[in-house]
Amino acid sequence: MAMKVQLALLTGGSSGIGLAVATELVKNGASVILVARREELLAKAKTGLERIAAQNVFRVQIHTLSLDVSDANKVNRMIPPLLDKTGTPDFCYIGAGIAHPNHFEKITREIFQRTMDVNVGGTWNILSTVVPRMKTEGKGTIAIVSSLAGLVGTYGYSAYAASKFALVGLSQCLRNEFKSDGIDVKVLCPQDTDTPQLAAENKTKPDETRRISRNASIMSPQAVAKALVKELGSKKFLIIPGAMGKTGWLTYRLFPRLVYRKFDREVSYVRKRKATS
Repeated sequence: MAMKVQLALLTGGSSGIGLAVATELVKNGASVILVARREELLAKAKTGLERIAAQNVFRVQIHTLSLDVSDANKVNRMIPPLLDKTGTPDFCYIGAGIAHPNHFEKITREIFQRTMDVNVGGTWNILSTVVPRMKTEGKGTIAIVSSLAGLVGTYGYSAYAASKFALVGLSQCLRNEFKSDGIDVKVLCPQDTDTPQLAAENKTKPDETRRISRNASIMSPQAVAKALVKELGSKKFLIIPGAMGKTGWLTYRLFPRLVYRKFDREVSYVRKRKATS
């Protein structure tokens, strides 16, 4: 790890990629603040991290906070007192997010709004409380979790992709705005990753989406976490873990028509099968 993290705040840190990132950081001697909604998962994550911390020589503290990051009032009320106690994090990982794939007309206004509130609003709320403190310190690193679906619109993910495209744009703006303040901003765009969220997505994922992604590999949270932690302290802004993700993004940038043609072919295949069944 090029950058030595002392204290990290991680939203969505109780499971999936967030917990894997926290694990990597704790192994390297960092204290962490896990922010997530479900207290039972936070307690389980804390126990596991404390077990890891006990195996090394570093003095590591594990803090947890049960919080819905989409609630600006609660964020403003609960985060500042916690940071007064722990100190300002030198690394802020924004990973709290939700996804509810389906055909556009089956995604309700409420689902769309909730997706935007958590994925985009939650990012804004947390950074609004952390960034002023980082600016006072004159240093810090922020990693915002988007997705490959935040770079290439994916069938069935209209609400999710809208939120993740927004996070890429936000990250670009913040990168340019905060650089002179000593704050480094990165955006992480992983491919499908074996997390509880992916399992939940499979319950509503359209057949067309399944067909399009049928040959795609699924990364482990640990592999994504290692790819991110490796780049802390580097000059890289856009982090795409895994060979498949990098290849897919490069193909889309150079030959977008080929990607659209593949999407159209797979959708047509599913529609024809449904029509004849």
